[in-house]
Amino acid sequence: MSEAYEVKGTGPITIKDISARLNVSATSVHRALSGKEGVGEKLRRQILETAKEMGYEINYAASSIKRATRHIAAVLPEDDGLYFDYIWKGFRTMAKEVKGLNIEIEEFPCQDEQNQYELLKLIADAGNEKYAGVVTFSYTRSPKVLFQLQRMVAQKIVTIVIDDELKEPEGLYCIPPNEKVLGRVAGELINMISPETGTILVSEGRPDSKIHINKIGGLTDFLREAGSRLSVQIVKGYSNRHEKDEAIDQALKEALHRYPDVVTCYALTSHDNELIVKAVKDMGLMNRISIIGTDLSETTAQFLRNGEMKAVINQGAYMKGYTGLSLLVDSIVKHMELPQRVDCPIDIVLKSNLSFYESSNQIKTWR
Repeated sequence: MSEAYEVKGTGPITIKDISARLNVSATSVHRALSGKEGVGEKLRRQILETAKEMGYEINYAASSIKRATRHIAAVLPEDDGLYFDYIWKGFRTMAKEVKGLNIEIEEFPCQDEQNQYELLKLIADAGNEKYAGVVTFSYTRSPKVLFQLQRMVAQKIVTIVIDDELKEPEGLYCIPPNEKVLGRVAGELINMISPETGTILVSEGRPDSKIHINKIGGLTDFLREAGSRLSVQIVKGYSNRHEKDEAIDQALKEALHRYPDVVTCYALTSHDNELIVKAVKDMGLMNRISIIGTDLSETTAQFLRNGEMKAVINQGAYMKGYTGLSLLVDSIVKHMELPQRVDCPIDIVLKSNLSFYESSNQIKTWR
């Protein structure tokens, strides 16, 4: 057993060096480093941690040459340069980074929950002989979708769900939306930048969305607990289709007329950013009303540069996609034990820190 692994520092290290340090068999070290069965999870972690402490890294790219190609599927919505496109961008960025690890990635853009169900069923039917991992999204917790997730978990297909925290079926790994925290962040930011009194207009989002309902709840909870004297008014209407924008535009303008003391507008979703900026601008109120947007994109970045938005609350779409694939690689290639829940950061983006996101290439999508 003299197999050598890539050195981080001085030179190659043999399995014997690690086994001597830990006083375990060279066979156990070999199995742990290669991700093979026959060694307990606790010992595997100890071996991997010790190898790292000694200044060495396993060359996963080299070891993957001997391994059969592993297939990973992504079943995610698309929305033309908005939230989900940035999830895809993060996912594809990580896909470039893991090139060479003998992984084949298959993208399945879905149009709605029915289409998602059909695609997940297709993957579950193919089974773990075809797919080692899946990253997908939660719409409404449809029972038939949950059943397909359960089928995949039962087949030991590593399954990551973005924007939900599902307790059942057991065995899923989740990247939650943290919608109540997002709402409270919005409430705190509004309380900081707004006058002591006045009206806050908040777009409703999708009325049947637990995430959107809880975001509004988090916002109003914070303002109430802070003793704020600001009044919150919800502007009804939601659409991610441009042909329905006119009705929402009209509802926003009617609200701006009805409440002449509006001091701040908050776009609850990325679909509402342009509509709110347009309505405030058309009413000639840009100098009097502060606008807070949601999700960093090419559009909201330009609004920040122009001074048309005070801030953007970034829900971490890019990092969710990036992290989702990263977790799959950690589990499938590196055989690491994953936490059931992984949180992605919530950012407040201002004009002054926008350059960080531009330089890290997180803004533009490719289509």
